[in-house]
Formats: sequence, C-alpha cells, structure tokens
Amino acid sequence: MRSLAMVLSLAALLAAGAPASASGDGADPPAADAPAPLQAAPPQAAPPQAAAAAQWCAPELAALPGEVCAFLPAKAAPGPRVLVIYLHGVVQPDSGWQWAQQRGAARAGARHGVAVMMPRGRRGIGPKTMMEDWWCWPTATAAQATHEDALLAEWDAARAELERRAGGRFERVLVFGFSNGAYYATSLAMRGRLPVDGYAAFAGGSGARYLERAGAQTRARAPIFVGWGGKDPAHRDQVALAKMLRRLRWPSRSLGKPRAGHAMTDDQVDQAFAFLSGKRGGATAPGRGRGARAR
Repeated sequence: MRSLAMVLSLAALLAAGAPASASGDGADPPAADAPAPLQAAPPQAAPPQAAAAAQWCAPELAALPGEVCAFLPAKAAPGPRVLVIYLHGVVQPDSGWQWAQQRGAARAGARHGVAVMMPRGRRGIGPKTMMEDWWCWPTATAAQATHEDALLAEWDAARAELERRAGGRFERVLVFGFSNGAYYATSLAMRGRLPVDGYAAFAGGSGARYLERAGAQTRARAPIFVGWGGKDPAHRDQVALAKMLRRLRWPSRSLGKPRAGHAMTDDQVDQAFAFLSGKRGGATAPGRGRGARAR
C-alpha cells in the first residue's frame, strides 16, 4: 500500500463502520488582493486536537467560501484544465481527521497535475449511532431534501472563486468520493444530479435497489469508477455497485484490491484518472468540457 492509501487508511481506521444505507444510516474567504496559497506543503505531522478544532482546512490549503478547501498543482497536466471535487468520509468534530483526508487528496492532485476542491458535509445527518452528529453527506432522501440544494450552491460559489484565483475556467470536472463520500457520490451520479464529466467511488457506494431505479431513469450517464479493498468489511456493497452498473449498461470500470482495507490506493486513483480521461481503452470515453454548474 503506498502513500495515499496510508494517509486515507489513518482516517478510515478512526472512522470505521461509516457506510451509509438507503435509509441514510449510512473560515471566511481570504481577501481578494491576498489569496491564500493553494499548493500543498510537504507532509506534516498530525496536528494537535485544539489546533484542528480551530479550522476545517489544513494550514497549507486555501479556504474558499463555505468552508471548502482547495489545492492547485505547481504544474498542471497538459490538456483540458481538470478539477476534482473530493468528498470526505465521516469526520468526528474537532478531531482533525479531515486534515489527513485533505492531504491525501492534495497529494493525488499534485501527482496528476489537477486542481482539487474539498467541500465539507453536514452534521446531524450521520448513521444513527455515535456518528450521527459527525460531519457526513446527505445519503438519505430526507437529508437531501433539506441540505442538498445548499450544499451544491456552496460548491458552485467555491468553484467560481477557485477559477478566479486559478485564472481560468475548469474544462472538466470529476467527483471523487471516499467512504461516506463515495456513497453520496454514487447517489449524485445515479440521480444525474450534477452535470460533471465522471465519478469515482472508493471504499463506498452500493447497488441498492432505489439507486438502480434512479439510474434506470437517468439519461446523463457520467462514467463511474469503483474501487474497493478485499479486507474492507463493507466491500460487498462496492461489488454490488459494480454489478448494478453493468446491468444498467452504465459506462463504468471497477478495481478491487484483495489486500487493501478501507482505503483508496494510489493504483486505484491512477486507474480512475485513466478511465475517466478516456485513456487505456476505457469502456466509454467521458464527454469533454461539460463541467457545467450544479443544477
């Protein structure tokens, strides 16, 4: 397991048992003339709990409107400008766990030369356990009705600010979700909720019947990559998701790593980028330049 898997495994081990089910159990922006730095600094030691409680974004990342964190690579990859919207797994309030996930996402962005935007979920909508008041995503229909429009509006505003700082529009937009974030990313994809160019679900997402019903009615089928670890207790959900996508004839690719746990490995991330960019003979090359706003 390489660097990204190690970073995300740390947060995953602390947040084990987070996958969502069909029922849902499952800082001010910097001044315009002095934007915060967007490049990721070298790996840092885990922050003291008190310091982590003071801010959502890791210190080396920029804070955009709506407590959205951002990273821009020192050197962008050639071709269309790409933005990845990274959806975190469950995070215990004031724990600092989100910093490990953010740094893992930034490392992936640096390696692939793409920008990464890291929004924050909502509290009070988590699994009906000790995690109910942790930072999670609205996987249940009721939570989506209450929170989703506001969440997507936040992403839209943050993206506009990031494009302003980056000096241009992102031509392609991908959504990567980890754990609870992968369950929500899957829901967004199957409902056709966001007009983006592709999705990747790591260590999360399922083939639940309600998702299959939604997917059968969705016309805008953005390609989906599914990655899981064979040692993850919840990996059967991702296996079921991959099978569901094949039944629906949805453009998709999956990669299970038998020795991996509740994590996303470098190889899975590399394969996701390759598939979603239409490389290596992907099943269906994603559309180009859609990257439209949330609807």
